[in-house]
Amino acid sequence: VKVGGNYSSIGIQPAVADLSGEMSYNAGLVYTFSNKKFVGIQLELLYSSRKWSETFDDTLKATTELQYVELPIITNINLGAGKVKYVINLGTYISAKVGKSLSSELPENHSQYEDLQARSERGSDFGLILGGGIRYISDVGIFQLDARFAYGYQKIYNEDATGFRFSNMSVLSVGLIYMINLKKDDKH
Repeated sequence: VKVGGNYSSIGIQPAVADLSGEMSYNAGLVYTFSNKKFVGIQLELLYSSRKWSETFDDTLKATTELQYVELPIITNINLGAGKVKYVINLGTYISAKVGKSLSSELPENHSQYEDLQARSERGSDFGLILGGGIRYISDVGIFQLDARFAYGYQKIYNEDATGFRFSNMSVLSVGLIYMINLKKDDKH
């Protein structure tokens, strides 16, 4: 089981507002397969929220939140001996959008109101993951605290519809994972 927090941001070019990242969350299931001493594969199935704000005219704010079902596939490189291991994560993810919410302070007569309301995000995203963490193998299970950076290669917005040449997302996340050790040795 995994629970964690996301700090999401998006780069939009040409910029129509000042962009800032926002905190959100992720949660889901984790399975780690390690039949080698130093290398393993970690599969996750997460419900993940990504959120950012745009500030127009220095005061008017709009916040977009996208919800995804995400499938990260990560290689674990395990360093250390005994019950404490240091983990380096390298991998990829694919995600499918399952929801969206938009809150806006823009009045209907604002020049960006209709463009903001008409934006339609793509239904999927994919990208690379780089991170690391620490794993503790105890008698009651395995605890792992990890941090990672994910960069999406999919443009979130269609360039022809919005005029955005660049609209890729990046996410910094921190998560706490609890796993049940199905193998009763500490080679995990």
